[in-house]
Amino acid sequence: MKILLTSLNTKYIHSNIAIQYLKSTVKDYYEVDTKDFTINQNIDDIIYEIMKNDYDIIGFSTYIWNVEETLKICRKIKKIKEDIIIILGGPEVSYNGEELLKENTSLNYIISGEGEFVFLKLLNYIKGKENTLPNGIVERNNNNIQGNTNYQVIDDLSISEFEYTDDYIKDKKIIYYETSRGCPYNCEFCLSSSTKKVRYFDLERCKKDIKRFIDLEVPLVKFIDRTFNYDKNRALELMKFIKENDKGITTFHLEIHPTLIDGDYLDLFKNLRKDLFQFEIGVQSTNVKTCKAIKRVGEFEQIKKVCKEIISYNNIHLHLDLITGLPFEDYESLKKSFNDILSIRPDKLQLGFLKVLKGSPLWYKSKEYEIVYDDDPPFEVIYTKWISYKEIQKIKLIETLVDKYYNEKYFINTFEFLVKNFYKTDFDFFNDFSNYWKINDYYFKNHSRNNLYVIFKKFIEYKDFKFKNILKELLIHDYIITNKKIPYFLDAVIIENNLKHELLKDREILNIIGEYALDITTKKLVKNIFILKFNYDIIDVMENNNYYEKKCIVLYDNTNNAFYNITNYYKEII
Repeated sequence: MKILLTSLNTKYIHSNIAIQYLKSTVKDYYEVDTKDFTINQNIDDIIYEIMKNDYDIIGFSTYIWNVEETLKICRKIKKIKEDIIIILGGPEVSYNGEELLKENTSLNYIISGEGEFVFLKLLNYIKGKENTLPNGIVERNNNNIQGNTNYQVIDDLSISEFEYTDDYIKDKKIIYYETSRGCPYNCEFCLSSSTKKVRYFDLERCKKDIKRFIDLEVPLVKFIDRTFNYDKNRALELMKFIKENDKGITTFHLEIHPTLIDGDYLDLFKNLRKDLFQFEIGVQSTNVKTCKAIKRVGEFEQIKKVCKEIISYNNIHLHLDLITGLPFEDYESLKKSFNDILSIRPDKLQLGFLKVLKGSPLWYKSKEYEIVYDDDPPFEVIYTKWISYKEIQKIKLIETLVDKYYNEKYFINTFEFLVKNFYKTDFDFFNDFSNYWKINDYYFKNHSRNNLYVIFKKFIEYKDFKFKNILKELLIHDYIITNKKIPYFLDAVIIENNLKHELLKDREILNIIGEYALDITTKKLVKNIFILKFNYDIIDVMENNNYYEKKCIVLYDNTNNAFYNITNYYKEII
């Protein structure tokens, strides 16, 4: 039998670990190919790539983001080759296998839960080597649907070998990896609560794989462990191993629970290389009643304290999550949760919307909670008994601006000064800015990064803020430090090259920016140094929130990502 295991990933740079695991469990008995596609590829191109090898069996790994496209592909493949056997597995099909088979005649088998143990049994069953359909599998037998969707959980993770080749790893910018499965918590919106227990891969195997990622210089490794730091000793040992073997290139992304972070963790964190780790923390809500209803563990004040401590080290990217549409969270409560979480000033706030996932406790309780959600993937909340459709749409517009104007950090100083001086809360600013976007019809249009600055400038002028001139100069500053270019379109006032060359000869300036600037004949160096004139001391504005008019000259050293106030050395050119 010729067998293909495949999946539609969200991006080419992503990897699918599930199909590699399944291949590893049957490789001694069956020859299996694996292929990664993306949801952005043309369906006919995907089908051609699959069909040109004349496979007998095709297995698809399915998720909420790819199930619809996967089913379209299956239907067309079945028309091309009627006797081909199509198997679906993955979280999106694990709880409604019978329903899917009834609705989709192109499908032959559905695997429920973790498939490593039953996949070999299923292939043997198809081949005729076994007479009994394995537990956890539903099949179409002529017009009859038989079997069951008993969720399969693998206790012995040693049967799942890690099959990524070196070439495959080098070809991907993001590698997904796990050191454990399952979650100790029972958050009601999450499918991980269905497995109840945590199981671990062999520690030495994990170290070997991690060392390989580091040696192959993978840009980003995303651990899919639901709570990486649940076992303290194990987590610390792995993190120390990563630190000791670090080559300054690979970043490791981990989901952690902040209430488990103690002094031992913090002692390690404060001495890490910048960007060695990214932490994702699912706060989800700060409403006590909501957290109790969804069984979310942890007091917000404790979470806030730990997060602020981690942020103070300035070496770990911190990503916090908030979910709209949870039980007992109305619009006013959501505003408070938004402000509470953003007050921590994480590197990124992911403002998400409840997905009512099949098999999750909230799926079973959706009628009780009057949660109305989309029938199609990703099964996103439309409204609840606590928050209306219109209110959720308001939050969606705000989410767009949080991504564009906060998460990317392109406007960070302008944003901070604006909120600090003119708005009671962060939410008030984003709500006001969102209204401006609506009246100017900026939503539903594509915007270049430069245009986002222009829109922000127009908003500042439209609102006629008392210190609008400071804000516009901060906007220029934000542009230079993030884009490494001069924003002439924002009316930046630049010191011309001839004067810049004279300034760079000065010993006092060299003491500030470093001896490398001595060679002023190097064009690249000169291009990487900007000197601009401002009507306000923007450095004092940022550091001390002082906003009196005071002309200043700022030197930007983009080679070293630094900037300096050199006004006192050259007052004569102000």
